[in-house]
Amino acid sequence: MNVPHLAALAPNLRLETQRLVVRRLREEDGPAAIAHEQDRRIMRWIRDPQSVEDIRARVQTLLQPWRGADGEWLALALTTRDNEAMLGLIVCRITAAANETMEIGYRLHPDIHRRGYCAEACTRLIEFLFREIAVRKVVAYCVEDNTPSWRLMEKLGMRREALFREYTHLDGQWRNECVYGLLSREWQATTTTETAAHRAP
Repeated sequence: MNVPHLAALAPNLRLETQRLVVRRLREEDGPAAIAHEQDRRIMRWIRDPQSVEDIRARVQTLLQPWRGADGEWLALALTTRDNEAMLGLIVCRITAAANETMEIGYRLHPDIHRRGYCAEACTRLIEFLFREIAVRKVVAYCVEDNTPSWRLMEKLGMRREALFREYTHLDGQWRNECVYGLLSREWQATTTTETAAHRAP
């Protein structure tokens, strides 16, 4: 896994799809990022309400230069190709460099749900991590109650690997946490098969 390469790309990282841009979070995204953290429709399954001071501190941390330390989030704003306004946040971090594994996460403003944006953006990020950074495995987590999130993980080709019972405390309850994973070789095999299918007469 080429962490120095990712750290070098991080300040100006920009990934594009047919409809979207996934780019490094910028200072001007700060107000939108704070507003998203305060919107319970977005944060319901991520964390309980927090003070404005704590939210601002978290956003400032996400805006700091990314060094590639284990557990340090690399935050990317999701926008459309014709509008740079932040619609959501896509993140990744190294869980343990020795394991060559990175975790991804995502959140999207509810006004643009059901358009396939999150799947499109995460597919592009996963492709980038496997092809350009030589990540061996990608993982993702969500509470079991968040059905749309784990269904998205499955749509991305990830497999459920574990269920941590009563692992995450949200809204006054202990909730089960799902763990999903995708190996580079699995992704490569699927990509090769899809490419061959497109080429078939």
